[in-house]
Amino acid sequence: MYQDKLAELKSQLEKLRHGTLPDYVKKLRRLENLFKERKRVNTIIRDLEVEMVEQDFVNEKKMAAQEFEDQKVFLREQLIAELEEKQKMIESERHTMELTGDSMEHKPISTRKLRRRANEPSGSGGYGPGEKRRKPQPNAVINHLLDDNDILDDLKIINKNRAFSVAQLNKANNLGSSSSTSSNGSPASHLHRDTRIEDGKLFYEKRWFRRGQAVQVENKNGDKYPGMISAIAGDAISIRRTNESTKTRIYVNQLLKGKVLLKRRAS
Repeated sequence: MYQDKLAELKSQLEKLRHGTLPDYVKKLRRLENLFKERKRVNTIIRDLEVEMVEQDFVNEKKMAAQEFEDQKVFLREQLIAELEEKQKMIESERHTMELTGDSMEHKPISTRKLRRRANEPSGSGGYGPGEKRRKPQPNAVINHLLDDNDILDDLKIINKNRAFSVAQLNKANNLGSSSSTSSNGSPASHLHRDTRIEDGKLFYEKRWFRRGQAVQVENKNGDKYPGMISAIAGDAISIRRTNESTKTRIYVNQLLKGKVLLKRRAS
């Protein structure tokens, strides 16, 4: 009986060495199937990750190009506004100078001398023996206490001050209108934070965040903690704190209003 069992074991051992033992063949096939399935799943995951990275690259490239175009338009409009402001100041100054009659050229005042009459005596001051000297009218003669050069200099100073005041008033009006536009929702405030959730990913601060991303969370009250995105769904994301087992739910509205800041962190 023992010899039969020993012979059977030797036979099984010999089959195992040659790879023909039924139990061995059955378990080997199972392992091969598991190996093939695992390879297939890993290939699918790799292709999916590659596709997601390529899509992120395309999206970030488009965002960079769009931001470049927006910055070009903004820079051109800013330079145009500055040049128009300078043009308005120059035109305002010229208009003010034209209204006051000021001129940069100083023209000498021409005087005319009256010819003396033939029968007029030289020492009589231009009056005949029978003529009475007329009294000057009260407002016929104006006595200037300043010289002509001093008067022209004073007029130039007055005109320059007036033109400067008009330019400052126009500048204040333009600044007031621009500030009201910014408060009502300017493009700069619109581009401050473009945050949304699409296809299970979070777009925030011109970057895409996905599940499993290591992040740094900063609250408005100054609280900071590292964590990992565990879920992205609906209008919120779930953050699992690194040093704790708790989860924190952050809504898109909080990110839009700046109550919570999210930064990438090296994993």
